[in-house]
Amino acid sequence: MEQMTIPAMLEETVRRRERKLGFQMKIGREYKGLTYGELYQQARAFASGLIALGLKPGDRVGIICENSLEWIISYLGQCLAGGVGVPIYYELKAPEIEEALRRGGVRFAVVSAKVLPKMPERLPELETVFLVGEDGAVDRKSSFADLIHRRPRARVIPFAAVAAQTTPESDAALAATVVRPDDLASIVFTSGTTGGAKGVMLTHRNFVSDVIAVPEMMPVGAKDRVLLVLPMHHCYPFTVMFLLPMRVGATVILENDLVRVRDRMAETHPTLFGGVPAMYDLMFRAIRTQAETQGRGRTFDRALNLVASVKERTGVNLGHLVFREVHSRLGGNLRFLASGGAALNPDTARNFHHLGLLIIQGWGLTETAPIVTGQRFYASRFRFTNYYERQLGTVGKPLPGIEVGLIDVPEKEIYVRLHDEGELTVRGDNVTPGYWKAEEETRAVKIGDWFRTGDVGRIDRQGNVYITGRSKYVIVLDSGEKVHPDEVEARLQTSLIIEDIAVVARKVRGRTQVSCVVYPNFAAASERIAADGQTVEEGNVRALVEAEIDNLEQALAPYKRTVECLLADTPLPKTAIRKVAREQLSDSYSFDVKRWQENASNLLP
Repeated sequence: MEQMTIPAMLEETVRRRERKLGFQMKIGREYKGLTYGELYQQARAFASGLIALGLKPGDRVGIICENSLEWIISYLGQCLAGGVGVPIYYELKAPEIEEALRRGGVRFAVVSAKVLPKMPERLPELETVFLVGEDGAVDRKSSFADLIHRRPRARVIPFAAVAAQTTPESDAALAATVVRPDDLASIVFTSGTTGGAKGVMLTHRNFVSDVIAVPEMMPVGAKDRVLLVLPMHHCYPFTVMFLLPMRVGATVILENDLVRVRDRMAETHPTLFGGVPAMYDLMFRAIRTQAETQGRGRTFDRALNLVASVKERTGVNLGHLVFREVHSRLGGNLRFLASGGAALNPDTARNFHHLGLLIIQGWGLTETAPIVTGQRFYASRFRFTNYYERQLGTVGKPLPGIEVGLIDVPEKEIYVRLHDEGELTVRGDNVTPGYWKAEEETRAVKIGDWFRTGDVGRIDRQGNVYITGRSKYVIVLDSGEKVHPDEVEARLQTSLIIEDIAVVARKVRGRTQVSCVVYPNFAAASERIAADGQTVEEGNVRALVEAEIDNLEQALAPYKRTVECLLADTPLPKTAIRKVAREQLSDSYSFDVKRWQENASNLLP
């Protein structure tokens, strides 16, 4: 039976594919890469250096830097040394980083030059900071000496110097280190807010069991080239775009900047790309906008409608032929795209299908390491049948070894026997043992071996899971009727003039009503207003947005329609994977056209 630890998984890959290119990244004008053999040697050297510096099994090692080869080396190195990785999003504010470090009891931290100034000055348990980018790769305006002057009170040494700390004693200690399947591999904090963050404990067994199961959904092999752009502190890219390719010996191309995604695709010709729904919305909008700026907008729309018509009548997908230029700009070799982290709008999936690009959607949580269910990949069904059109809206079936069930949510008046939906629960080797130093929170989400996900959904007779929303965000009207914000948002997000939207419950004169907060897309809204012969001012923007919402909501039951629209002139707060952070929404919003223009979102080129 396969060893259920990350070090064992890495060692097996090295035995089979030692000389295979494992990870690469463009630094300056050239790509720098590591074979799996080189990666293993550098990770072991880092592990031995950590031990020489005092790391003991179970010690926590923070990783707060952009995607990089150093990120990969440091995570695998601390695993080999018996440590526990604490990946933290590098864009968090200084108080948020400090909170995660403090609550995780982090002794060692790997940080980039961009992050170092945000590190706390006084944190008793934090002993050593390893600085990535001292050669200028991250911050070309700062020398290492300059950065040291902004150091925390912990000692700061260059990342490259860690391996030089090794001793014969630390090498012997590393050789004697035994990592077991139920040892912690990571503590992942689920929120950027200082008060509500929970540290999800994930074991080696949690991660490896999910890695073993995911190929049932997405077949990935040694010949694949995976483009990884999402930040790896999040479990979805960590498991699917890092650990899974490592297990099978695929090549992973690392990137940090969404603006450079198309360039990386054209240069590296990936076969697999992983994104989040907001990213795919932007990608399709950018493709459509580029056609428009080239004077081919109508031709693009006619081609899209032609592909859709043929697909509906015959099942044959002509997208890869009709949109050859789009495929070429994306590298020309994409087998499929993966989507996770949030619900994918069916219209977005359909648009990509008509381009000849299949998006495979999965569902899961940080607490499930993370994938629970997923649509399956069948190339022939995508090319020659309407199978995936019939699958729109579902997140697929549970992966092997994972069970999914439904329970009532009495506080929201949701009962499985009455509504055929309920809160989804999960059981399997991928489920977290609980939250770090938070027994009460752990008890609240466990029912025996089952984990309460907080997601509301239903399961059809074929076992496909449908997510209808988060239980805590379900809006219960005074009439007793229930509104799932995700359903309304999915409908309204089809509009090009709506950039960000959040459907929320608001009390007006003592009654609960459905409201929405909208950040309009500057380019699309301005174009529509100008086409109507009007000027871009607050009243006209509001009238346009409200008319658009009224039109789109005609397909919804009257009780689901928004009663009030609040306009925002700045983008709504978001998580690292581009979901609107509902907990950070304001109670009130103002709208200033000048400020709106200044904050206009940039599309992917």
